[in-house]
Amino acid sequence: MKFKITFFVLVFCILTGANGWAQQDSLPKTKSGRKVLGGVIIKVSDTLWYRIYNPAQGYFQKANFDKSDPRFMLANENQTFKFGIGGSVKIIMFSDYNGSIPDNDFITSLIPIPTNHYGQFRIFANTSRLHFKVVGQVKKHTIVSFVEANFAGPNNSFRLRHAYISFFGLTVGQTWSTFMDLEAGPPTIDGEGPNNQIANRHPMVRYTYYYKDKFQMAVAAEFPEILMGEYPLLKVYNQPQRIPDFVAHIKFQGKFGHMQLGGVFRAMNYGDSDSKYKSVFRPGGGISLSGTFNLWKKAMLYYQFDGGSGIASYIQDLSVFNLDLLPAYRQSQKMNPVWMYGGYIGLQQYWTEKLHSNVVYGITKLGTPVKSPLLKVLVPWYYKYGQYLAINTFWNFFDFATAGIELVWGERVNLDGQKGHAHRVNLLLQYDF
Repeated sequence: MKFKITFFVLVFCILTGANGWAQQDSLPKTKSGRKVLGGVIIKVSDTLWYRIYNPAQGYFQKANFDKSDPRFMLANENQTFKFGIGGSVKIIMFSDYNGSIPDNDFITSLIPIPTNHYGQFRIFANTSRLHFKVVGQVKKHTIVSFVEANFAGPNNSFRLRHAYISFFGLTVGQTWSTFMDLEAGPPTIDGEGPNNQIANRHPMVRYTYYYKDKFQMAVAAEFPEILMGEYPLLKVYNQPQRIPDFVAHIKFQGKFGHMQLGGVFRAMNYGDSDSKYKSVFRPGGGISLSGTFNLWKKAMLYYQFDGGSGIASYIQDLSVFNLDLLPAYRQSQKMNPVWMYGGYIGLQQYWTEKLHSNVVYGITKLGTPVKSPLLKVLVPWYYKYGQYLAINTFWNFFDFATAGIELVWGERVNLDGQKGHAHRVNLLLQYDF
């Protein structure tokens, strides 16, 4: 009976807490008589626990050591163990015209060449998310575990996004790559974002050191995902990777904004039937510089520039192709990492506290494997560079509710000079809970 009552109260709080309680004239009180502003009260045993929602923080997971409480939460008697649930319902509609891309995400490297002038209309909600979070206290230490998934798997099935545990500065599990700068990510309705953005999730072991909220250093060993095609004529093939990617970044925070310098080293191996050891290693790696810069009042600049060899799996526009390793142009080598570089820059302007606009431009270039007649036979097309431009406006018309509109343009250019372009209009309706 106690379980049924607790379950009923929990469901009632989740369904009514976000809007109903926040708008009540008489605020609910705890046992001690304290008022709760915009909070959620849940009965657990003989204890009432609440948390005040801070709109400035939102629900975006920093994926480092986020010790903040979940929004909807259960806690034990002494509040050393807190369990919460949250997520978002996200609906996107888009229309392509004067060029289209066969994907819900605006991936410029997938733009057909020559340009496909057919339009299309789609509406989807499978990027809606659900997450669970546990914050526990062990003596003076905090342990955080977090799991998040959306419905973007095959046939709208669950797809794991994050699953990690953080304690004593360590993060173990799957989350955003250490090579990525979350705070420098531009707000876009398009799930892909600018084509040169580093935005991927890996299983990893990471250690992060913080100093007075102004300096951060992180080092990690991450799961190595190598993108390489099959080339039977060269007698080479994919192999399981033997060495993790070693990634690090340093980050500075100040009144100006923040700046992050990151790097990754990769020891990629592939199978070679002609090799004595049947396996060949090729080194790769890259660096990135990213950050934000506060401009005039309520305006911010965000940016990222990166380059390296064999890092295609880290770059948005290139991660859909097998471009970490390609046939070499030297006869003494069969496969080599390919150079790539690019960046993006954007501007965010808040018109009011609930209305803001953004413009972002990105470009990604791939190095040219010169003197490679074999490559021309094996790869009939060769991506040279892509461009991305997005202009959008977001409106938080209710607490936790957001609407947005976005115009996106993209262009892809091949090595032989052929081009293709696409245009898209995105509409967003999202509710966080």
